[in-house]
Amino acid sequence: MQRVALPDNDLTGFSQARRAAVDKASEMLGRSVIVAWKDDTNGQSAPAIPGGKGDRWHDYGESNEGVLELQVGDSYHFIFTETDGFEEPDINLVSLDDNGTKFLCLNDACTEEDKQKLGYFSGGGLGG
Repeated sequence: MQRVALPDNDLTGFSQARRAAVDKASEMLGRSVIVAWKDDTNGQSAPAIPGGKGDRWHDYGESNEGVLELQVGDSYHFIFTETDGFEEPDINLVSLDDNGTKFLCLNDACTEEDKQKLGYFSGGGLGG
């Protein structure tokens, strides 16, 4: 997996770091999808793996075709996969719009804020 460090450029939080990572991944990959992420400022990561400790989010990203890891500043980490060549998008994907930046993310890699915006429910998939 290719690893790239990006400067934080005075980012004020996770959303801005994610936007910077998505922009860079879009430059480097044809069609990028976030597979996993970690926010060191609050210890949150996705996907949440029951009983998982340490870097399980990273293990998940690597074992689920992660090809690009972007570290934004010292605190934010994102693993992307390339979806060019897929005939159909994975049903487990959700399309997000973060202040005009559109990108795809695995349902399990959505933040709680994303889930609330989208009407996500814990049974999986998207609601109403």
